[in-house]
Amino acid sequence: MVRSKEDKAGERVVEKVLEMKGIYKAFPGVVAVDKVDLDLYGGEVLALMGENGAGKSTLIKILSGMYKADEGEIIVGGKSYKEFTTKEAIDLGIGIIYQELNYLNDLTIAENILLGQVPTSGPLKKIDYKNMFETAKGIMERVGLGYRKPTDMVSELSVAEKQLIEIARAFSRNVKILVMDEPTSALNEVETKKLFELIRDIKKDGVGVIYISHRMEELFQIADRVEIMRDGKYITTLNVKETNTDEIVAYMVGREVNDMYPSRDCKIGEVAFEVKGLSTSYLKDINLQVRAGEVVGLFGLMGAGRSEVCRCVVGSQKADKGTLVMNGQEFMNATPLEALKRGISYVPAERKTEGVNLVAPVRDNITLSNLDKIKRKGKLDLKYETQLAEEWVKKLSVKTPSVMTEAGTLSGGNQQKLVIAKSLNTDPSVMILNEPTRGIDVGAKVEIYNLINELCSQNKAVIMISSELPEIMALSDRIYVLCEGKITGEVSKGDYSQEGLLKYAIGEC
Repeated sequence: MVRSKEDKAGERVVEKVLEMKGIYKAFPGVVAVDKVDLDLYGGEVLALMGENGAGKSTLIKILSGMYKADEGEIIVGGKSYKEFTTKEAIDLGIGIIYQELNYLNDLTIAENILLGQVPTSGPLKKIDYKNMFETAKGIMERVGLGYRKPTDMVSELSVAEKQLIEIARAFSRNVKILVMDEPTSALNEVETKKLFELIRDIKKDGVGVIYISHRMEELFQIADRVEIMRDGKYITTLNVKETNTDEIVAYMVGREVNDMYPSRDCKIGEVAFEVKGLSTSYLKDINLQVRAGEVVGLFGLMGAGRSEVCRCVVGSQKADKGTLVMNGQEFMNATPLEALKRGISYVPAERKTEGVNLVAPVRDNITLSNLDKIKRKGKLDLKYETQLAEEWVKKLSVKTPSVMTEAGTLSGGNQQKLVIAKSLNTDPSVMILNEPTRGIDVGAKVEIYNLINELCSQNKAVIMISSELPEIMALSDRIYVLCEGKITGEVSKGDYSQEGLLKYAIGEC
């Protein structure tokens, strides 16, 4: 680990563990990073902030060795590099936790955590499973996964648990520099608190942490300094103790963002959709209603069953009992296509694996959900398809060179906007949003909130899952709280409190 030294006067001197100087990287049609500098000291947390498309992820991929910078140098441990491979980055003590989760579903938790560093024994270098499972178990307990077995398959885990696997893998290496890109995007408040304790522990060992998050409140809890980027350029660096949210946001977006949670004045109508007695091997007698023009929130801790409820509603998971009611008709276990035809649209939490076709262009990602809309006389009208995609790109402020750009080249936040556009393109009556603002910057969040308000003004019924308590409290008219597969509370707007919702979430009410 990197530690501070003493100077001749005996005072502690903090060392730089990383310098990035004049980093420049361009892709066809766009300059992603434009002459950016970054300094990181041992034992500090540097927050890296900026809107989606600001260049943060590209800068980190250059640091990881995934991308080669066109210009600039990287100084690690006093040695200058123009480029290095991902393996060389790991050997230099650089650990990265990416926003997009990287895990292998067909392997165990232990194998995922110790990927590339599995312990072996004997002349034939056979895998030492006992050592591997013991090592993994210790790391799992450290990151809050101690209740799981190292032999559990990753395919059985929730999104939040998979996020903890990423964190555990990074902590398993002797890192000097740790980059965390949206590490709490799938974590609840309790899990986030545990993560912050871990970060404070490794700071004491002299590790420098680069922390990327769009959750402004986290910055003030964990960061020492904040570096802000906009449109690929370095803007400024601020001391967290000497700044505030308004100043940071203004630097990020180049303008002031007022009314983070815009007010909504919509008339709530009759019940548009109802879940009656929904049960699976885990869910127990789920009953909920959502009315036209209403936003209903689903809140709970990791493993509470929120996503399972949504998957049963949209047909991607079968229920054992219960019925769904829409337009006076009862149904259950419809296929995803049948649910879509009934007017139920779903924005999944995992955009990378469930929402976006990374190798297809932006246009196809948006229009694929409703090809009938672009048919003329039985054939696809490609001109209209392009026009329609361009309208959605403009409406959702998607940053892309064109609608024919490959979706995989967009930032995570802009990919999320594509998933939302694809769902809205079906003109749904019921919109289910699972973590709709995960990985999206402050300005884009406001745009999504305005879209939700617009849906309500059109008498759409909205069901929203969010792990961000301030967000779900601000946007929801009512909140159902789940704990261990059961609804433990239903709270109306005006009766909300973070403490009260968390008590329902841990089953104390």
